[in-house]
Formats: sequence, structure tokens, C-alpha cells
Amino acid sequence: MYKMILSDLDETLLVNHHVPKVNQEAIFKAKEKGVKFVPATGRAFNMIGEILQEIDNYQKEDEYSICFNGGLIVENKDAKILSFQGLPFDLAKEMFEVGKNFDVCVMIFTLDCCYIFNADPDEVERKTVQKARFEVIDEYNMDFLKDAHIAKLLYEKRDMDYLKGIEKQIQSHVEGRLAVSYSSYRYLEFNPIGVSKGAALKWLADYLHMDIQETIAIGDNYNDTSMIKAAGLGVCVSSATEDIQAMSDYVTKADYDQGAVAEVIEKFVEGGQMDGL
Repeated sequence: MYKMILSDLDETLLVNHHVPKVNQEAIFKAKEKGVKFVPATGRAFNMIGEILQEIDNYQKEDEYSICFNGGLIVENKDAKILSFQGLPFDLAKEMFEVGKNFDVCVMIFTLDCCYIFNADPDEVERKTVQKARFEVIDEYNMDFLKDAHIAKLLYEKRDMDYLKGIEKQIQSHVEGRLAVSYSSYRYLEFNPIGVSKGAALKWLADYLHMDIQETIAIGDNYNDTSMIKAAGLGVCVSSATEDIQAMSDYVTKADYDQGAVAEVIEKFVEGGQMDGL
């Protein structure tokens, strides 16, 4: 029997930044069977409070969230930090200065706030809808963050080919120094080396004395692939790219906005299927 489900949020669990009723009801049924449901997201913890309320995990002991692509693991009660791996200021500043060479919006996430440089109006609107704590900084200077707990830095542009081209050009800066991933078909993300949703899944399973084969991970994008590979059952939604589908044990028939997470719970938790077929 599966004991824990990790789910990505955007383009996996959420529709218009909320958990649809079909997914809520399935999650409640899974929790009645003793299965933990853990959001695993690139978002900050202070951006998911409403989502935790919608799945009845808000301010709950022995309920957990994985944020910043695995850089932060939290017990939801009183936002108790169990693990945090942040970017050193010098490395963050290096990537910040590199970003100046490209046509991108640069965002720096600390534990408390998202700082937006060279702001894309669409991204500002997105952060507003997500109810994120953010500040738009007009001057391209991040020295005021020298003593902050920096979680991650990312480049945003709604052009994945352009972002992938950037990664090829900056290999000397990132290779062996940063964990690089893509998300939401608009972000090139930089986390500390070794940080990933898959590593966080392994950490949390060990913390809970749980066999990783008893876990399910559900996602849609490249920052989800590590947990899809690591979990006992790795799942992607139907809209995931062909390469992500190929590495998954199961591809949902429904897309994220049609109850893909509910489908997984009904098939593998309610139905009790364990072989991923």
C-alpha cells in the first residue's frame, strides 16, 4: 500500500491556482486511509497557505510541504523548518549578473519574499494571482540581499527555446555548482547543487521512516522528473512532454484540469493497485 503522495502544484494539482473539488475529494479519501499528501512545489511556503487550507493540511502537525524545488522542507504546524538549503550570496550574485546579459526577468526568492528585477508585467500579474509576497525592484542591484536567506534564483521568459539556449551558454557558471531545472514552461531555475524534489522525497521518506517504494510522485515538468524517478510510482499528467512521459511509470488519461491527481488516487490508493500498470 502507498503511504505518501507528493504532488506538484502548477499544471498538476491546481486549476487557476486552486485545488479543484474533484482533487480535494480524492485527497480527503486518501487521507482517510492514512496516506499523506505532500505538495512539492517551486513556490515559497508563504505562497501555499490557501492551497493547504483547501486540502486540510494548513497548520497541521505531522503534515508536510516541500518548497523551492526541494530546498525547503516544512512541517506545516507553525511553519517548522526541517531542512533548508539556500544559495550563497556570492553565487546568487554571479547568476544575477549573468542574467543581465539576457532578455529575461530575474527573480530572487528568499524565505520571506520574491524580488523581481527587469519585471515582466505578465509575471507581476501571475505573482499577484498566486498571492505571493513580492517586490518589484527598479534598480538592477541585489546587494541589499547580502544577509538574506536566499532560496533560489530564476530567469523568466515565456519562450522555452530561448531559456534552453541560455542554459547552453552559461554552462561554465553552473556545471557542478548549481542544480538547474525548468518549470511552468516559463522558468529557468537555479537551486543549490544537490537540491531537487527527488532528493527532498528521499529525505522526507527517511525522516518518516517510510520505504520510498511506498511513495507516489505526480508532476508535469522538468523540475518534477527527479521525484518521478525516485518514487515507488512515478506519474506524470497527460500534457507532459513525451520525454517525461517515457520516464514515468504511469501517464494519466486526464489532464491536470480534468482531475489527473484524483485519477491517480482512485487507481492506486482507492483501487489498491501497486504495479503502476
